[in-house]
Amino acid sequence: MINIIRSSLFKLFRDKTFLITSIIGVSLAILISLINYASKSLSTANAFLSSTNLGSNFGLTIPINLIVFTVGEFTYGTIRNKIIAGISKTKIYFGLFITGLIFTFILAIGYSAIMIIIGAIYDGIRGFDFSTLPNDFAAFSGIYLIYIVCSYVFLTALSIFFATLLRSIGGSIPIVVVMLVMLSYVPLIAFLANLSKSVLGVNHWSMWVNPLYMPGFYSNDIMSLINSMGGLIVEPYKQSYDMILAGIFTPLAWAAIFFFSGLAIFKKKDIK
Repeated sequence: MINIIRSSLFKLFRDKTFLITSIIGVSLAILISLINYASKSLSTANAFLSSTNLGSNFGLTIPINLIVFTVGEFTYGTIRNKIIAGISKTKIYFGLFITGLIFTFILAIGYSAIMIIIGAIYDGIRGFDFSTLPNDFAAFSGIYLIYIVCSYVFLTALSIFFATLLRSIGGSIPIVVVMLVMLSYVPLIAFLANLSKSVLGVNHWSMWVNPLYMPGFYSNDIMSLINSMGGLIVEPYKQSYDMILAGIFTPLAWAAIFFFSGLAIFKKKDIK
């Protein structure tokens, strides 16, 4: 199993898609930082949150990498050769998932690190006082990291599922990208729906259905929308037990559904 994962990671990092992704990631980090700098909204906290948006910017390049790699494993006969060599389909699929997970976290951490460093440099230049951040922001950051980890587990399971089901780059990428964009921006719609009912807050019933609700809410800079309204009292960084449970359980539950569904399909389908 370890050799399978090591071999797959080696292929992923040597693929041209990864090189292109790296260039896109660095370029986006610089471009987004310049845009935020021009709008005077660049900060360490803002950079951290915006870098975790799975439905836009760099977030969409991760599933593209995973799908290209997974479909390639089928297309070039790599999986067929592994089966002939006596490796079980369960081990092969599990290896694909673990490989994808490691790759996902490496790319995600790398991009977030670049964004945070740029934001911190700007904060240092303008002499930003971190004590002015909300008291609950530090605790929120730790919880938010857990949300992100769970969301990336879902992202990996989703990408490998459709790549295994369709075995087509052209068919899988549009479906996954559209799903991620919709799931990431639905929280904004939920927020506006709450606002129309004079209820202002993060908590919404759709967090129990949408696996990307928490990252979608905070990474879409809804805080700026709240601040622009003025006079509205809201504690966006305070997390209730229900929100924490939903932010962890929902993406992991969907990840399990896509993982085991993909495994079942993979074991049932013939490998040519």
